[in-house]
Amino acid sequence: MSASRTDPSMPDPGPPRKLRWAGLWAPFLIAGLLVAGWSAGWVYAARQVEAGLERGVADLRASGTKVAWSSKRLSGYPFRLNLALSNLRVAGGGWVVEAPDLEAQAFLHAPRNWLVATPSGLVVTRPDGGGLEVRGRRILASFALAAEGMPRVSIEGLGLTFRPAPGARPFALAGAERLELHLRPGPDDKAAVFLRLEGGAPEPGRLLADLGGGAPVSGQLEAIADRASMLGQPTPLRAWSAAGGRLELRQAGLTTGETRLSVASPGLGASPDGQLTGPLTLRTSGPPEVLRVLLKHGVISPGEAAGGLAAAVLGRQSADDTRIDVELSAGRARWVRPR
Repeated sequence: MSASRTDPSMPDPGPPRKLRWAGLWAPFLIAGLLVAGWSAGWVYAARQVEAGLERGVADLRASGTKVAWSSKRLSGYPFRLNLALSNLRVAGGGWVVEAPDLEAQAFLHAPRNWLVATPSGLVVTRPDGGGLEVRGRRILASFALAAEGMPRVSIEGLGLTFRPAPGARPFALAGAERLELHLRPGPDDKAAVFLRLEGGAPEPGRLLADLGGGAPVSGQLEAIADRASMLGQPTPLRAWSAAGGRLELRQAGLTTGETRLSVASPGLGASPDGQLTGPLTLRTSGPPEVLRVLLKHGVISPGEAAGGLAAAVLGRQSADDTRIDVELSAGRARWVRPR
């Protein structure tokens, strides 16, 4: 017989199986849901940023501070939150800060931690001094926002230059290699303030240049502020002082050339016009020329009753440290008692 016969030892293959399309599409469906969920989370976070910005601006405006910008843009999807403001202008208390472009960035998983940069620098208009253009190799600030109270703030400037506007009053420094400011909230509504200056280039003819003969300037400051939560809000200094706010200068020093200055205070407050007031202890090292420079630039002003004592101190030829107690008032220091 020519017909082939089936081997009974071989299993029956059965009918061919159909492809399970659901199994093929499941990974893509899951990925799509994850992307949609992440996108919704990013949009929600971006809206929270906008809402927080609007609340902050409303609080500032309610306190009399004017805030404006020409354009705003939120970007950074999928992992970052980028906020860009053009032609930002903040004005209050006689001060005006302007930034042609401000860039702020936070990661989506840490929306309370922000880095802020001003690539084109900024312009600060002083109440009595006029405009001051500030540029640098890097001007960067970091903010760690808290649910309540003050944020942790760090500001760093590298390769800074300071250029007064035409007709404005000269600034103490023409530039600085490094300038840092740190604000750290603590317990009992206090906050620590740290300031450090390295490689400061004094402006010719100004106080720092005369003190050190044009030598580079370095310095640091450590202070403790009471009622720190009020400083984290748009509160005038006079209101902060009236509520018991004080600034304790624990350590403040300045070195330029052969001259060294240090300042301390148990507590500085604010006058009704918003200027710091209170006792200061000033220590100087070097020849009496240091004191003459301070008098020349109006840092210390001997009173009529202290004229004889002032003359005695100015006549000293010792290089030992000299202590001078002064009282800050109306933006000036009044000589209280030299020792």
